[in-house]
Amino acid sequence: MWSSVTIPGKPAILVVDASRNLEGWENDFIDRLFSSLKRSRLILITKVPVCIHRTNELEPHLSSDFNCILFFSHGQGEQVLPDAKMRSHWDWLNLHGQLSSKLFAGCMGQSYDPEASRQILQSPQTFAPLALTPQSPLAKREAGLFLLKFFTELNLHSKESITGKMAWFSYSKARELLRRRRYTGKFGLRC
Repeated sequence: MWSSVTIPGKPAILVVDASRNLEGWENDFIDRLFSSLKRSRLILITKVPVCIHRTNELEPHLSSDFNCILFFSHGQGEQVLPDAKMRSHWDWLNLHGQLSSKLFAGCMGQSYDPEASRQILQSPQTFAPLALTPQSPLAKREAGLFLLKFFTELNLHSKESITGKMAWFSYSKARELLRRRRYTGKFGLRC
């Protein structure tokens, strides 16, 4: 069910917006999610979400003291350039080589890419031994609710470190919230 993975420290989240605001709603979505995480008293590494156009623009932020990364990007779509897709960002992060173990939470919105999700959830060698990503297209509201609930529960139950068991528990609570609200979107978890 879950591994014996342990990521040191209470959840400290780096929020990244790599959406380029292609459809016009993405920046507002990530700003609202960031504000909700902040109101929930989660540890956020920056004062605002980190907005990037290219993954290598993350370089200055990778030395920050974070153990979770919430990464918002597009999965697929006609107007999404190949280097702006979740799969491209995931590959770059994995090849970076200087990242310690992190919890990765990916969000793609309506432009869900099943291949990117499969890659994130099944990568044998990765910087993220704990990973969460959509397994279906998601409306803004359901993605935001799920991620807020997941990180709130994770923060509540992870006192000194993040474990696979706590990630699974937080995932289950967030999944149940979507079910109770009659949302059909799905996230997958590798723990």
